[in-house]
Amino acid sequence: MCRCLGVLALAVVAATGCGRKHPADKVTRVADDDPQMNAAIEKARSTADTFIAVLKSPKPGQSGFSVKMLVSDGTNHEHIWLSPVVFDGKVFRGMINNKPDKVTTIKMGERASVEPSEISDWMYIENRKLVGGFTLRVLRDGMPAGERAEFDKSLPFVIE
Repeated sequence: MCRCLGVLALAVVAATGCGRKHPADKVTRVADDDPQMNAAIEKARSTADTFIAVLKSPKPGQSGFSVKMLVSDGTNHEHIWLSPVVFDGKVFRGMINNKPDKVTTIKMGERASVEPSEISDWMYIENRKLVGGFTLRVLRDGMPAGERAEFDKSLPFVIE
């Protein structure tokens, strides 16, 4: 079994226009037991309170607030970004901002919600630099150097 993870952070969608295909927008399959990916998901969950605090009171230069959640249609499973996202005190609410690859029960643009303990990632952009995006970083680090350089060029932010 493997999980599907949208590589694209939602800030790219915001920068290129909702629904347009972006060079960095692809689905990557990762084994369910991948230790680096599971550590990234755990880091996102354990630091969700940090993200919530910034989301509630963003400073100038902070934008592109997004969370990633697992969706399933019973057979297929994918991790999908929600953006823009708000937190109502209990759950994150946002719009599905990736076109699902295999999952058939959701569509891009639909509204969805997820509890902080169930997210698989969070991210925002601060002064053109990625904050969070733990699963995105794992996927990027696994790319060959040339592909990583092309990926970095396609982003409207910097990954440090």
